[in-house]
Amino acid sequence: MFKSRRKLSIAIAAASATCSALTVAGAQETTQSETAAPQSVMMVVDGSGSMWGQIDGVSKIEIARGVIDGVLDGWNSNIQLGVMAYGHREKGACSDIETLISVGPVEKAAVMAKVNAINPKGKTPISASVRKAAEALKYTEDKATVILVSDGLETCNADPCAVATELEAAGVDFTTHVIGFDITEEEKADLSCLAENTGGRFMSAADATELTTALAETVEIVAQAEPEPEPAPVDEGPQGLRVSAKLCETCDTVKDNMFWWVLEAEQDLEGNRKESDRTGKATDILELPARDYIVRARYGVAFVDTTVTVEPGKLTDLVVNMNAGHFRVNAAATQGGEILKDNMFYWILGTTTDLEGNRKEFDRSGAANHTFRLPAGDYLVGARHGKAFSEEKITIAPGELTDNTLDMNVGYLKVNAVMAEGGTPIAKDMFYWVLETTTDLEGNRKEIDRSGSSAHIFRLSAGDYILRSRHGKAYKDTQVSITAGGLVDTTIVQESARVKLTAVQTKGGAPLTSDVFWWAIQPTGDLEGTEKEIDRSGSAQPIMTLPAGDYILAVRYGGKTTRVPMSLKAGEEKPFEVVLNP
Repeated sequence: MFKSRRKLSIAIAAASATCSALTVAGAQETTQSETAAPQSVMMVVDGSGSMWGQIDGVSKIEIARGVIDGVLDGWNSNIQLGVMAYGHREKGACSDIETLISVGPVEKAAVMAKVNAINPKGKTPISASVRKAAEALKYTEDKATVILVSDGLETCNADPCAVATELEAAGVDFTTHVIGFDITEEEKADLSCLAENTGGRFMSAADATELTTALAETVEIVAQAEPEPEPAPVDEGPQGLRVSAKLCETCDTVKDNMFWWVLEAEQDLEGNRKESDRTGKATDILELPARDYIVRARYGVAFVDTTVTVEPGKLTDLVVNMNAGHFRVNAAATQGGEILKDNMFYWILGTTTDLEGNRKEFDRSGAANHTFRLPAGDYLVGARHGKAFSEEKITIAPGELTDNTLDMNVGYLKVNAVMAEGGTPIAKDMFYWVLETTTDLEGNRKEIDRSGSSAHIFRLSAGDYILRSRHGKAYKDTQVSITAGGLVDTTIVQESARVKLTAVQTKGGAPLTSDVFWWAIQPTGDLEGTEKEIDRSGSAQPIMTLPAGDYILAVRYGGKTTRVPMSLKAGEEKPFEVVLNP
């Protein structure tokens, strides 16, 4: 109900054109802020193996290179830039993080030489990269900004949300802006908190054009992140507009989180309006030619369009009533329980459904605690913690804060497994499914969750479940009961064994290395006498993981099949040799 996926499209030429247009604003801003103190930014580029994935025939790393190249044209000279990459030198190394360009004035040729040399191959250590970027910027001493471009989630056993909170608390003025490139809706949830927990902006981009827009807008936000100017008297200033906003008619002026677009009033044949200016400042003075405009104001997901006329030689004051309020949300495992600190996702949805039963989505967040900025009105807030979901209706009033703690009615199932009673935990080749206890007419159970980790913590709605575990070909079903706020810590005894199979032609001969095929078969068949195959392998010397018990081992070599009995005990790990010509 909550998930969606946009169809991806790409137009490299369009991306280049867009990039050139967007960076003009950056060049103009340079003139306006020449006297401001230089800002330091570290751009972290994803060099993990997934960046070789393609969008309509073009790899994501190639797209990213082109977009960065375009954004560097007209770069604001008041922003000093450094570039860092991860996952580009080694496979499977979470320590593969490198500063390609130290922070300083931008030399485009030098930057692009390093960016063009990124060869994606490794893991995605997002948390460590952002921490290393913050340290390079001396974030505990100076204002520091990180721009992260990533196409996936953390893969190095770290929590980006917690790292963001830590860096924000320790930094003088630390901000991370995140651009998720070609990511799923669930990945957006897990990446967005990295920006939100540091007061940054999260944007997503499905293709080259959207990545260009997102990166250019992010750079502009950085350029405009400076103290607000004192407003000039209404009769003073240049020709144009002085824009400001309020959340309600009697509310104070909004101080942050505003974005403005100034569009020409006339539309082209496709109904589009040409953009004349934009700003990310809460209040700003925009110099404009005398004519009619549409001013679009955004506060969170509240948008207001206003028609205004700029008169020759006059500065026009425009104060927009956003008719918006705030919704602060968090969640607890049980009613009145401790507030959850991680693994939360929230959706803000409309109260009505379309003909397909879907609701309009207004906003979302992957932060455990979040404040939404919404137009006044009624909404449905949906929350997810693991596989536990909760929904509540809320009402947002102009200029007011609505607080809500959702009851997730969730408990936890911590699982690992051993081959035999008293054995050491299984380290690999484990898989778990969490299933409903009831079956359909075909005898199948609905799957609630799954994991390929040898040890895992499931977050589940309170209730009864079947935990199905698999070690190789050994399966086991265990019934578990989950209570709200409770933890079930269970070790599954798989009653499994592992055997390494080899075949020799004669006793004492060398093991065969090719053209061998194996079957592990239950010794007793069904009512018709048909034998049941448990496993098979075309490897000459396979390792099979099987349920403990008795088997008929069939070995085919050179057109001849040899059958021998084999018995395995739970927890046993042993070699087993078959002599084809005893």
